[in-house]
Amino acid sequence: MYHQVKFDPKECHFNGRTYLNLGKGCKVSIGDDFIANSGIMAAIDCGNGCKICVRDKATLTIGEHSGMTNTIIQCYERIQIGHHVNIGAGCLIMDTNFHSTDWHKRLDRQKDIENPRNAPITIGDVVFIGARSIVCKGVTIGDHAMIAAGSVVVDDVPANEVWGGNPAKFIKKI
Repeated sequence: MYHQVKFDPKECHFNGRTYLNLGKGCKVSIGDDFIANSGIMAAIDCGNGCKICVRDKATLTIGEHSGMTNTIIQCYERIQIGHHVNIGAGCLIMDTNFHSTDWHKRLDRQKDIENPRNAPITIGDVVFIGARSIVCKGVTIGDHAMIAAGSVVVDDVPANEVWGGNPAKFIKKI
C-alpha cells in the first residue's frame, strides 16, 4: 500500500488550501471533527495555508475535535496530537532537525539532508498551542497544558502547566 490514510472528509473540515505531502508507506489518522483553517481570511496572521508533510514510513495521528490554522506539520518519524487540541495561527510542529548536526556533512548538501536527527512528538489531550509557536523534535506536551504565543518548545511540558518563551519555560500551574 502506498499510503495508509484514515479520515472521512464529511467529518473533517479543510477551510482554504491545505497542502498534503504523503510519503510511501506513511500512516495518517485524523479524528472526527478535525478542522484546518488556511489562508489570510481564516486567521490572525497572513499565512497562505496549512501544510502537512508525512515522510516515508512516518506516522501522523490527530485526535478528535482538534484544529489548526496556517500550521505546518513536518513528520519524519511520529507525531501524535491528542483530542481537543487547538493549534494557533502560524505554528510549526517538526519531529526532525532536517539537517545533519555534523558540520562536515553539512559541507555536502546531499549528505547534509540524508540523516537528520528525528525524535517523536506527543501532544496530549485538551492542549492549547498559541500562535507562532514552534514545537521541536522529541517533545511531549502533557494533557491540559498551554503554550504561550511565540514560544519555542524544546523540553517536555508536564500536564496542567503553562509554558512560554524562547526557549519555553514554566510559567504557572493550571
